[in-house]
Amino acid sequence: MGSNYTPAFMAKNSAFSPYRLIRRETGFQNPIGAENAIARSLYCGMKPIASWDCEQANDVPTGGVFNLEFSPEGSLLVAACEKKSIQIFDPLTHRRIHSVNGAHSDCVNCVKFLDGRMFATCSDDATIALWDIRNLKKKICSLLGHSNWVKNIEFSVKDKLLVTSGLDGSIYTWDINSYTEYNVVHHRVFHASGLMRCRLSPDARQMVMCTTGGLLVIIHNLNLSTLARDLHGFKPNLYRLMQMSQQLIPIAAMYDHLFDSERRENRVEFVSDFPERNDAEVVSALQV
Repeated sequence: MGSNYTPAFMAKNSAFSPYRLIRRETGFQNPIGAENAIARSLYCGMKPIASWDCEQANDVPTGGVFNLEFSPEGSLLVAACEKKSIQIFDPLTHRRIHSVNGAHSDCVNCVKFLDGRMFATCSDDATIALWDIRNLKKKICSLLGHSNWVKNIEFSVKDKLLVTSGLDGSIYTWDINSYTEYNVVHHRVFHASGLMRCRLSPDARQMVMCTTGGLLVIIHNLNLSTLARDLHGFKPNLYRLMQMSQQLIPIAAMYDHLFDSERRENRVEFVSDFPERNDAEVVSALQV
């Protein structure tokens, strides 16, 4: 049975022509360069609808924008900026509605909304700050624990815990509902040399980490309350070295049980199936 395509329904300059679709339906392979043509068609159709430049606005320079985060309902967009500031925009009107200069004493690296009104920022000043969108004159509190640049913030919806990672190699959890006079109750749940970023899946059941050694580590069936105990002393880089050298390293082999497919919680997996001659070297960013 033949197909009936009407060119009028095809987008202008689209790579998805009726001819290409018919070839795919009838089982013919794509011609050389087809994937590039499709990608070119997609990206050519993407046009910015608005932009903002602090220099044109005659405002305090923001430097580079290191991270963007929408509020849960999509009514706000918060930017983490190099020059110690956070900028807040209305995505509908495309206008900046607030600026917090001096939000940290160094670069602001990441923004994470915890709910519709509260968000957290982290910085190269080794601190995390909590903010209430309704009152940005002053941060709610600063969280102290990391000893080096803090690069990533996640929020575990099932545990109600803030999860942060930094270039000190540490991953901390923070119970933001336990604020005391001195600090928020926090625990270091893991440490790895060369840790770059840490991300959680949307349901917080998987944690993904990357390192300067090109290693991607996934922890399945994540249990943050027992993670520190389960992975105590585990060194991903050393274990990976044992795998690649195919030589037994006793101090690494004692953690074989972490990779057991029948393990119910905090099961570890290494992602190593990169294309031949294209192994990862430094994994500097993650998106789940």
